[in-house]
Amino acid sequence: MQCIMYEKRSGVIAGHLKELLKMSAVENSIEHYHSIKKLSGRLKRPVADRAVMVLIAADHTDLFDLFTIRELYATIRVIVILPDREDESVKLGHKLRPRFLTYVNGAVSEVHAVLKKMLELSEPNEPACAPAPVTVELN
Repeated sequence: MQCIMYEKRSGVIAGHLKELLKMSAVENSIEHYHSIKKLSGRLKRPVADRAVMVLIAADHTDLFDLFTIRELYATIRVIVILPDREDESVKLGHKLRPRFLTYVNGAVSEVHAVLKKMLELSEPNEPACAPAPVTVELN
């Protein structure tokens, strides 16, 4: 499956996530972007139906920049990693409507577990939301 990562400057979090994903059994392609301009350009092209995006905000300005392009990834499942625990950052982070929200100083293992699960649920052989079988009795 497709995983798109954004991190303004190369850092430990994205590096760890990429390594953990390579070791996991989930087949996926990982795209990594370091500028809002390049990320925006990528999001203007078709993205896989079940893509997952990890946004790692370096600071409040970076988080605001990600907020300004939110329409480009409105249909993509998102994990947001905030730069700090300030109220304004948390409010803005929630406005990005993430499936999972954490902080730069949080546990990378938690992000990996959520990301891996999201990618596993995206496998084409197993629908993410399969309807339950329904039994109808006709008299």
